[in-house]
Amino acid sequence: MSEIIICKDINFKYNVNFVLKNINFSISQGDFIAFIGPNGGGKSTLAKILLGLLKPTSGSIIYPNVTLFSKNSLIGYTPQDTGINKDFPIQAFDVVLMGFLQKSRFGYKITKNDRLEALDIMQKLEIENLKYRAIGSLSGGQRQRVMIARALCGKPKLLIFDEPTSNIDMLTQKEIYKLLKQININHTIILISHDISNLSEYVNKVLFINNEIVDFDSFKNKLGIYGRFYEEINRKNKG
Repeated sequence: MSEIIICKDINFKYNVNFVLKNINFSISQGDFIAFIGPNGGGKSTLAKILLGLLKPTSGSIIYPNVTLFSKNSLIGYTPQDTGINKDFPIQAFDVVLMGFLQKSRFGYKITKNDRLEALDIMQKLEIENLKYRAIGSLSGGQRQRVMIARALCGKPKLLIFDEPTSNIDMLTQKEIYKLLKQININHTIILISHDISNLSEYVNKVLFINNEIVDFDSFKNKLGIYGRFYEEINRKNKG
């Protein structure tokens, strides 16, 4: 598989404290990568750097095929906190359509084709019946599917999901993971999580991030459950 993003010597700090140090890794087309590690380890910060929301203090991000990340092929992103004010008057379909919003000379504009594509995505994710439901009235799993649909708008080549199963029951977590695995057929995925239960059967690569990328082979005996998770991924890939 061809590399689509290469991170070289990425460092990032807030004020004087480094959150990320000497980050080196690559993402290949078709990967399903898990960023795992403790809270505060820098997983979400690294995702924001990939998205261009934050600029690294030093280091570089290389895009071997820049056309994959052109104006018409952005990275899809679902943030960690999808909690929405239940009284906020917006329908699920309108939330999905936000995935198309790009600023232009004439402000923000949604086209007829955008609406058709958004509806098609909702149908594929089996949430078309939620189209006119208020987003605040949906269950956690339903709301997460809506946010995934929003991320898929515009046919992005890379999708980043930050804790997509937080505050969701175990059964719904498995449903979301299965859905992401289906999406992975056509999209490269980064999934950020500190909870690795049920995750190993879906991802093909894992990075343990705790301010830096930890070498599993050297520290797996000290990493406990994370080390066992890494070995399970290795066994699956070799099998």
